[in-house]
Amino acid sequence: MSTCQIHERNRSWLEAMAASPDANTRLRWRNALVEVNLGLVRMVAQRQSLRSGQPFDELVSAGNLGLIRAVEAFDLRQRCNLSSFAVPYIKGAMLHDVRDNGQPLRTPRRLRELQQRARRLQEQRRSRGQAPLANEALAAELGCRSGQLEEAAAVQRALQVCSLDAPLGGEDAGEPSCLLDQLAAQGAPSWATAEAGDPGDVPQGPQQWLLTQLEQLDTQDKRLLEGHWFEGRSWKELALELRLSCRQTQQRGETLLGWLQAAAGQIPASASESAIQSAIASKAAMAV
Repeated sequence: MSTCQIHERNRSWLEAMAASPDANTRLRWRNALVEVNLGLVRMVAQRQSLRSGQPFDELVSAGNLGLIRAVEAFDLRQRCNLSSFAVPYIKGAMLHDVRDNGQPLRTPRRLRELQQRARRLQEQRRSRGQAPLANEALAAELGCRSGQLEEAAAVQRALQVCSLDAPLGGEDAGEPSCLLDQLAAQGAPSWATAEAGDPGDVPQGPQQWLLTQLEQLDTQDKRLLEGHWFEGRSWKELALELRLSCRQTQQRGETLLGWLQAAAGQIPASASESAIQSAIASKAAMAV
């Protein structure tokens, strides 16, 4: 079937879906349109997988949802083809899935799958009332070396995201109660160590401090910070809103974030302390 014939078929089916008298008939037309256009999802997923390194199957699963939304949202009054209309929906669904569910670190897939197999095996034993296997016995059962299993477990621990507000184990007097307090104790910025009661001091607390910093910016710079890091909008969306090029918008936004991190405590030379200050600045942003 030629490209022109595909476009004509899609439009005729969309017209039939729009003219359907009941919801069940519309659903059947929608499902038929999604099924015959799945190749479009695979094409976009292949490009995104090569570009980002994300698993192809996971991108396809997310892209299928985007295709469904595109078919449901298509307006017959538009002169564009369904494929042209659907690609941004498909790509957007993939990017959102990577953002929301993607791993924060790139790790070998074989180790992630090994850890999943080990967890399933241990859960099956517990459901049968059997004791969990020790590391060496579990490795023998899975057909791998114990060192590989330990490496897979270490990868799993590295992928677990810990909240900065999560309470620490002990609550002894004088000890930090959460990870954020521990970071602040190692390298607190000026707003964390300022004395309450001095009228010239910066307002206490990350939220007040951040608001004070934002008030120093002009309207456009403030919008860049709020739009990208608080509202999650893309650089392209903000570029259109502010009538700038996408490259200018991204460069300016990243420069502003660097300024904000530096303002959080005049970033020290030490790399570890720099990471601490960045974490504090990010936490301040999330507090708004």
